[in-house]
Amino acid sequence: MPTLTDEFIEQAVHEYQSLQESRIVEPSPFFEEVKLRHAAVMIPLLIHKGDWHVLLTHRSQNLVEHRGQVAFPGGAQDRHDRDLQETALREMYEEIGISPHDVDVFGYLGDMRVVSGYVVRLFVGKIPWPYDLKINPSEVESAFTVPLKWLSDPNHRSVQYRSYAGHEFPVIFFDEYEGHILWGASAEMTLSLLTALKLVN
Repeated sequence: MPTLTDEFIEQAVHEYQSLQESRIVEPSPFFEEVKLRHAAVMIPLLIHKGDWHVLLTHRSQNLVEHRGQVAFPGGAQDRHDRDLQETALREMYEEIGISPHDVDVFGYLGDMRVVSGYVVRLFVGKIPWPYDLKINPSEVESAFTVPLKWLSDPNHRSVQYRSYAGHEFPVIFFDEYEGHILWGASAEMTLSLLTALKLVN
């Protein structure tokens, strides 16, 4: 496992972004007739008890989309947002009260298309910890952290197949961690982060 420093993470994120943007995106039957909306998430990194963690949220059951799921802070781009980084920072502030001024943004990992009709830009940033989170109960039930070391262990994840729009496709599931299960698009985003940081092959 590489030694994770701020400098290493920033360089790794930029290298991964460049790699993703140079790839040719293959057509997918899931998006043929869907007009994708732009969205962004922030993958918050922090140091807790000497180890790097990611911060995740458990979404409210009252939401229309992705209710009750484990996710990174984020959402659709607002017409007032200057860019997608502002979208990610604004959404994180609205959901869990982390001020944009307290986030050291390393960059982004590229864009990911998700079946709910969004193309999501994956930003990565470091936040101070501990932090006085202000949970917005209309959007988030709780927030929690998971060590990168635990997430990078291949024994803690598996692939299952799900049907959508008449097609079978693989879905990543992480094992339950302190009562939370990370799966689907957020699990795929997590795997992108782990790959960028060379924590998985």
